[in-house]
Amino acid sequence: MENINRNDSCPCGSGKKYKKCCGASEAVSITQIIENEIDELQKQLLHFAYYHYGHEIHEDFEILQTMIDIENEQELEFYELIHSIWFSLFEGLDDGKTIIQKFIAVEAAKIKRPKLRQILQTWAYAKTIAGRVLEVENNKLTVEDGFTLEPLEAVITNMPITIEKGSFFIGILLPYEHSYAFFPTPFVLPGLKPEHGFSYIEDSSLDADYDSPQEFLTDFFMEVLSELPMIGGLLEINDLAWPAPIYKEVADLFKEKMELLFPPPVVDAVVILWLDFSHKRPKRIKNPYLYVAALHYLMTTLAPMEAAVTQKELAKQYGVSASSISSIVSELESELEEEISDLIGLLNGIEQISDQLPAEKAPVIPFPDIRGSLIEEKHEGTGPIVQTMASMDQTPKKKVRKVSRRDEERARNLIYDAFQSEGKQRYKFAEEALKLNPNCVDAYVILAEKTNSLEEAILLYEKGIQAGKRELGKDFFQENTGSFWGLIETRPFMRAKIHYAEALSLLGKIMEAARQYEELLELNPMDNQGVRYSLFVAYVDLEEYKKAGQLLQQYEEASAQHVYNKLLLELSENGFSKEAQMLLKAAKTVNKHVIAYLTGKKRLPAYPPDFYHYGDENEAIVYADMHLHLWRKINGLQEWLKGK
Repeated sequence: MENINRNDSCPCGSGKKYKKCCGASEAVSITQIIENEIDELQKQLLHFAYYHYGHEIHEDFEILQTMIDIENEQELEFYELIHSIWFSLFEGLDDGKTIIQKFIAVEAAKIKRPKLRQILQTWAYAKTIAGRVLEVENNKLTVEDGFTLEPLEAVITNMPITIEKGSFFIGILLPYEHSYAFFPTPFVLPGLKPEHGFSYIEDSSLDADYDSPQEFLTDFFMEVLSELPMIGGLLEINDLAWPAPIYKEVADLFKEKMELLFPPPVVDAVVILWLDFSHKRPKRIKNPYLYVAALHYLMTTLAPMEAAVTQKELAKQYGVSASSISSIVSELESELEEEISDLIGLLNGIEQISDQLPAEKAPVIPFPDIRGSLIEEKHEGTGPIVQTMASMDQTPKKKVRKVSRRDEERARNLIYDAFQSEGKQRYKFAEEALKLNPNCVDAYVILAEKTNSLEEAILLYEKGIQAGKRELGKDFFQENTGSFWGLIETRPFMRAKIHYAEALSLLGKIMEAARQYEELLELNPMDNQGVRYSLFVAYVDLEEYKKAGQLLQQYEEASAQHVYNKLLLELSENGFSKEAQMLLKAAKTVNKHVIAYLTGKKRLPAYPPDFYHYGDENEAIVYADMHLHLWRKINGLQEWLKGK
């Protein structure tokens, strides 16, 4: 405290002489008095907010709970408190005013101390901040705004400080004369590099079509607060114990190639898989790119949604041979069978995190155009496939012959060749595989592409499903239901079943299709195939809204599919409610392009895209193509959307 003449005006702003005010007790710090009163004002603001606007705060928090993961009661209390502060300072009420503006109007006149009254009136200009800690002294911080690089002074009232210099943080600041006061405290993530935190917020603001990251941070402070811990702590390849430098080189190349296509946590999971292989099966590696290509292909079979990339395409991309990739992939799957099975669950857990990463870090996701392959007439005449179907239909039921391991292997190799081929050669390989092994499920699926009608395709899918059941056996289903996708041998059966369900849906047999989707999810609750999206459409078509809502709760994610489906369900059940308005706002931040297709402002292309990224226009096209008929059932939708 500076030396003050006892007859001077008291610096606390009371208007009294210092000797008759704060100077009456030399031990009292003017600064401490003001900070104590600021702390008390913060508490009064929260009491005011809860008492007068508790319903609005609770209603908004319920919507927030559907968008963030809250694991326990302690986290719930934390988010409720911070949300009430954020809502009071920044969220407009029905009349357009904020709670803090109403609090100032009511309470400012009651405050006798002019300086404190002036401080309160500036709280209408509270701000959010994402920054870096520059200096720490007692309860005072010098921080740098991550977006403007402006240095700011801020205090934390009545709370101990244990913050390290250089730490990344986000928080809410209240103006305090020529500095700021945190309300209630900065939220520090010491394991997150500041540049990564700033980049994440900037990328998210661009994805949400905001003019500035600061504006985005203010509007979505709670979501950012919940998501930031998920983008730190990624794997450091240099820290792993590699048996030889060449294995680390493969890992480095793989990570460099994949980070722009898949979420870093997914890439890291496959790096760990490669580390396991390097210890279990040491090899002399001459061309690291061959192994990078094999890991790339392996990851597309493990990732939460399969990426439609062939070994032939990867061979061209990496400058290696497709047969070599196939050989190494088989070796990886054989050697790491147990690890791959365990990893499936891990990768599906990561899916919840990756959905919230910036769009440029999101995985490229394929959209299987089953309808196109069934409807489009690519071949003229009946061809061998019709003869095959006819002969199978006329064959008396009898016990399926025992297939030798050699024939099984030859059939499997033919299917691998078929996957990398097109046209007549593709179907020839499938037919030859079926002759060697009548239980070759993938052969039926491939041959179904060649049919001229959905009915013919369905017959082949049904035969593929039955073949899969025979191949796996009844006991296998009983023992492994719930973890099917983690077992490589189930994949052909699962592929046949989802194609069968999609074909039923296209024929208008929605109830039967829904039953198939439900069975797929029972076999594999992790849902690596994206069955939940088609099942949601089926439920809404059948007007089974309760089941549709339960499905959305079971598979929480931040994709356009999920957020727009939540809005669709709310509109279908409750019309243009207040919650629908909030859901629409949230949906626009996930993918702003969808609305144009729902309103008819943009027309859907003749064929949906092969790939999309989270948040881009291709994702909007895929979503609208799949759901537009459901949205058109909502009366008054066009006017409502255009008015938003």
